[in-house]
Amino acid sequence: MRFDVSYGKPGSGARVWIHNTNEGNSYKLYFQCTSNIAEYEALLIGLHLLKDLKAKKIFVQGDLELVIREIKGEYSAKNPRLR
Repeated sequence: MRFDVSYGKPGSGARVWIHNTNEGNSYKLYFQCTSNIAEYEALLIGLHLLKDLKAKKIFVQGDLELVIREIKGEYSAKNPRLR
């Protein structure tokens, strides 16, 4: 699964691509958020999709080092919403 976001004045959007199914989807985020929060939302959307597909083993790719390192436990999130 690969996730990323688009972030701009009109709002944020999350993109998720599930490689095994060759399906990609875009999602509009209907709330104010920082780019970090948008990245987490994209990750969560992708994980929910994988759960619905009953995935047993997953490989996750993202383009924001902060989120990836927090998931690996190398960094810890300070923002309560991100925890």
